[in-house]
Amino acid sequence: MQLDSLKPYLSDLASASPTPGGGAAAAVTVAQGLALLSMVCNLTIGKKKFSEVEGQAKEILEQVSAMRAEALSEAEADVNAFNAVMKAYQMPSETDEQKSTKRIALTQATRDAAEPPFRLMTLSARAFSLADKLEKIGNPNVLSDVLVGRHLLIAGYLSSKVNVEVNLNNLVPDDAFVNEMQRKMDELDAYFPNSIIR
Repeated sequence: MQLDSLKPYLSDLASASPTPGGGAAAAVTVAQGLALLSMVCNLTIGKKKFSEVEGQAKEILEQVSAMRAEALSEAEADVNAFNAVMKAYQMPSETDEQKSTKRIALTQATRDAAEPPFRLMTLSARAFSLADKLEKIGNPNVLSDVLVGRHLLIAGYLSSKVNVEVNLNNLVPDDAFVNEMQRKMDELDAYFPNSIIR
């Protein structure tokens, strides 16, 4: 186990630098949840007593493995989006033209910054149903790992939702983009029990 390889990331996360921040941490949390689901699949596949569900376990493994790669790519996308917002804030605003240009750039950068955490929300919601399925068919000796994986998906979902909302709050409230994103988030919330996400 190479836990030492986590030290640079955690040091960066703990530093005074704003990146990586909460968005990247949420993505890593989702990736960890997906990795645990992969582990449970791997400990189910190839076992004679689970031969009847092996095909299902293989399908889940393929999906969560691809999702894990997506989650990690969203961590990088979140950092890049945040940097773009900071760059927009640093634009000059001395003249009316500069103020207008800055406002447009900042609005677009803020909208773009809402996208990586929203995609993570979507990813977590899709994976949550797979965790439920794996709880029923997976190797019961590693049931706790399914449950931990599911908790991590929930944590990643809620953390990503906060990051989307922070960006939406920096936009005009009746903006069409804001309304559409809020509608989509309400749809994603329906994937989870009310007691979890409200």
